[in-house]
Amino acid sequence: MNQLKRREFLKYTTASAATAVAGLTPLAGCSKQQYSQNPDLPNILFITADNLGWKDLSCYGNEYVPTPNIDGLARDGVKFTNAFCVSSSCAPSRASFITGQYPHTHGVTALTHLQKTKALSPFHNTLPKMLREKGYNTAIEGKWHVSPYLPTSFYGYNERLSSFMPEGHLIKDTKKTIEFLKRNKDNRFFLQVNYKNSHRDVYGEYHYNPEFMVDPDKIRIPDYMALPDWPEIREDVARYFSQNLGMEKMVGELLNTLDELGIADNTLVMFVSDNGPHYPGMISTLYDRGTAVPLIVRWPEKIKPGTEVEHLVNTIDIMPTLLEAAGISIPEQIEGLSFLNMTQDRNADPSRTEVFTEMTDHVRHIPCRAVRNKKWKYIKNYSDNPFGLDMNNHDDWAHRMCELPNHPWKRPRLPEELYDIVNDPNEANNLAENPGFKKPLAEMRALLKQHMIATADPYLGKPFTRDFNPEDYKKVEPGTKYW
Repeated sequence: MNQLKRREFLKYTTASAATAVAGLTPLAGCSKQQYSQNPDLPNILFITADNLGWKDLSCYGNEYVPTPNIDGLARDGVKFTNAFCVSSSCAPSRASFITGQYPHTHGVTALTHLQKTKALSPFHNTLPKMLREKGYNTAIEGKWHVSPYLPTSFYGYNERLSSFMPEGHLIKDTKKTIEFLKRNKDNRFFLQVNYKNSHRDVYGEYHYNPEFMVDPDKIRIPDYMALPDWPEIREDVARYFSQNLGMEKMVGELLNTLDELGIADNTLVMFVSDNGPHYPGMISTLYDRGTAVPLIVRWPEKIKPGTEVEHLVNTIDIMPTLLEAAGISIPEQIEGLSFLNMTQDRNADPSRTEVFTEMTDHVRHIPCRAVRNKKWKYIKNYSDNPFGLDMNNHDDWAHRMCELPNHPWKRPRLPEELYDIVNDPNEANNLAENPGFKKPLAEMRALLKQHMIATADPYLGKPFTRDFNPEDYKKVEPGTKYW
């Protein structure tokens, strides 16, 4: 098994309790002199956004709000237009970032603050552990949802730049991030910065960032969101866009700091979202608006500027890609496939011709698996439990929307779904029971079955269950805490 040896685990738990919990200073025994300064190795700045939609940046087609800093990152590097997270739920998705494995393999198949037993094992191998062994100073700032009740040092991070408490998940400025970059400008470092700005608050609300007001009367609901263009939804989306712009500003400050320190050329910057936005039919679903994510990579010494890649990639591919960039052999237990060659040659052969996504638990038990290629999407549901409204369950508009024919978020799911992605990009017309599409249905079924066999998915062969209870999907009162 690809597990951390217990003696290595114990070595990193001998640091003082204050350091381990707060994570604000390097662990004992990890002095500055011990970090690699090998110029042949890149620094790695790994930036994640929380619940950011794949087309909500202007470089991906958002015509209503400009995102110049991230657009510049794409202009100077490579932009992937068919990138998909492995699961549109935070904890499973983020665990796959650092393990290179499917959720049913690494075991994080639920929201870990709700189901503590689903947290990532501290004995699991991770990206920061392997980079630390290579001599990198490894650090994390912001949201930590992979195993919220254990110190990040157990998972390979030498430093934690933000509080262990939930309020430390929201990064409000770049002071600590920039201070880390300045301290480590001569070291090789891996810095993971997890922005939570585009996540709703505990009451399910978005709030305007006063620096970046967005006028709801000057925007429309983007087509990819597949939501009604109602004034109250535009107001909510305007607040969501406003929060995205606050995050975008901080990304620009980090990129400027790399330039000022003279380390931009040898720093690989990767930007990605963990899943789709907090709207019905997006987060927790396996539709494209839930699983498709922006993915941008800049590495001036290696990547040709202005590259756009249409090949399919999955976020389990992030870990092997970064390992390859750092000259580290990819362990055979990693299920992802490096896409580093595609960042350097847009005409390189694709590493995969389909992507597989999965969901087991989010707030409710909603097990399903999916396979997608560039033409078809097939979803196999294992329960008729609806996806629900998640943190929109207090909104009148969300419940009224569910009366519309293409918004079945409070209605039982069907056993199978098949969509023609090319002609039906919003996946509104389920073709699974249409006799004219028996051939693609059989082909996609077979692809998913092969994948589930190869990865020992425990849902292989499980029956479809009837679990729907309409009482579970009634509106909650505004002001109710969701977490």
